[in-house]
Formats: sequence, C-alpha cells, structure tokens
Amino acid sequence: MIPKEKAKELVDKYYNLFSVELENTIDYREAKQCALIAVDEILDKDGYNNNYWQAVKQEIEKL
Repeated sequence: MIPKEKAKELVDKYYNLFSVELENTIDYREAKQCALIAVDEILDKDGYNNNYWQAVKQEIEKL
C-alpha cells in the first residue's frame, strides 16, 4: 500500500472508531491527530521502514 493510501486508511479508521463504534463524535482533525500519534509510535521503534512511515506521516498531515 502506498503511503497516501495508508494515511487515509489510518485516519478513516480512527474517525470511524470514534464516530460509529463508540457513538461519539470526533472531528476529522482529531482523527488525524490519533493517526499521527500511532505513526510516531511506529517510528520510535527499531526495525521498521522509517522512510515509508515518514511518508505516511507526511500524507496524514496533508489530509
């Protein structure tokens, strides 16, 4: 999956989690912040393709 697709997928997952499953409203900006936190956690771990996840982070910021 290319970084742009992964970024959208992550943000949408957080947005849907809070909006549908938890019956709570979340703004798209808040969903982006959740996704950015998740990506930052991945980047902090060793052994991951940091170039890919950096690109995902940049795409999330563009959304």
